[in-house]
Amino acid sequence: MSKLTRREREVVELLGRGMRPTQIAVQLCLSHSTVKTHVRHVREKVGARSTLELAVQAARAGVRGCQ
Repeated sequence: MSKLTRREREVVELLGRGMRPTQIAVQLCLSHSTVKTHVRHVREKVGARSTLELAVQAARAGVRGCQ
């Protein structure tokens, strides 16, 4: 997870808290499409096969967003 950008870490943290991409878009003032792009990039970087797997990995890793 250290390869992630600040925004990617924020998205992953919210996924790990159980938020859906639509909710993340509202929370971070982004379009739904942009959130989906961030999720796709993160999945590629960490080798997660699905968004659910990514959220579980984030929760287990204790990922904290930039605040």
